[in-house]
Amino acid sequence: MLNVRNILIALICLSPLILLWDKIIIQGVLAGVVAVALAITAYNLRPGETEFLVSVPRLFFVTTAIPAVWIVVQILPLYWFTHPIWRSAATVFQHPVVGTISADPGVSIIALGHYLIMAAVAFVSAAVSVDRLRATWVLFALTAATSLTAVLLTIHYFYPDGWLAGAQYEQAKDCAVLGTIIAGAACVRSVERYETHRTASRSEIVLVQRLVIFGLAFIVCGQALAFTSRHAIFASLVGIGTLACIIIIRRFGLGFFGIGGMLLVIVGMAMVVLGTQPTQRGMSGTLAFASDATSTSRLSQRMLDDAPLVGTGAGTFAALAPVYREMGDSQFDATASTAAATLAIELGSPMLLLIIVAIATSTVVLLRASLLRGRDSFYPAMAGAALITLLLLAFINAGLLGNTTGLIAAATVGLGFAQSKSRNVLS
Repeated sequence: MLNVRNILIALICLSPLILLWDKIIIQGVLAGVVAVALAITAYNLRPGETEFLVSVPRLFFVTTAIPAVWIVVQILPLYWFTHPIWRSAATVFQHPVVGTISADPGVSIIALGHYLIMAAVAFVSAAVSVDRLRATWVLFALTAATSLTAVLLTIHYFYPDGWLAGAQYEQAKDCAVLGTIIAGAACVRSVERYETHRTASRSEIVLVQRLVIFGLAFIVCGQALAFTSRHAIFASLVGIGTLACIIIIRRFGLGFFGIGGMLLVIVGMAMVVLGTQPTQRGMSGTLAFASDATSTSRLSQRMLDDAPLVGTGAGTFAALAPVYREMGDSQFDATASTAAATLAIELGSPMLLLIIVAIATSTVVLLRASLLRGRDSFYPAMAGAALITLLLLAFINAGLLGNTTGLIAAATVGLGFAQSKSRNVLS
């Protein structure tokens, strides 16, 4: 598994470069590299590790499969719930046209490939991280990658007119938000390792060195958010706060009282944000917190108003957007203003709701696992906090749908699920 670990770490560390050149060819390269990693994993995974990986909560695999299955359904010619574009085509050609839910099956296949790549990264990350030493390397790589992305984001602010395009900027911002959580977990790991090995002669020196390194990573990611929207800062604070609450609950044995207090704090913060958020009449909840409140949001709203419950097809926003543009609308990216709006348009609002429920359930599973674990509880706590933050970011921008943010998020969640249970027997 050493080769798989190296491939995964290389992918994570190269994610800032992927951000700068996020093209369709990159998706093809990622698919090839991840396929090789999966093949090596299947061949070299030891029986004990395989048994342990299978014992990881099956919710991880089920929730990952649901969107993929639905995208396949959208691509198949089912004759029911077909997009109106096919009926229009039949009228033009004067003969029946086999229709699909997707308005463009080709781009939906590409979108399915993108999703399967990220799901495969999560699986490879989980397979690599069943070993504690390999899990440490993955954590370090995630810290380095998000910190470097935060540096790119900081440079963007001081560069004339910025140098990151809209989609690149949103991905960099999301990675910086995740970086604060990941670097915080790395700091917690340093303290935990010191308490476990405090008899070692150099343990205090190592602790200081690691706290300085990971503390700097936390500061780099945090300061990069200083110039972003208050919603992104709020998402970061919620993630860090969740991680901190889990640590405090474990340290002081607060049990259900601590969990109740954490929930009250989160609900209170959410109510404050909702109460202070200016609302626009007729605006969907998926766009209420969008960073981009310009014509892209208005265009997204028009598409949401027309989108059927079964969606227009994964990846079809860019193909259909010209139909909904109005005079004076500015140029738009390949997605809606937020990831939530994009999913509601392309996959349908029921599927968006199902995804939200799946993320919330997975978060509860991870945080519960963190409270039940002995050592290494910070891994599932980090992944649970990251999922909460990603859910918030989905209603702020569309960065989650990019290759870089998706890669970091998938590796983080896979690492958290792999370490959500203690592994006592090695083979």
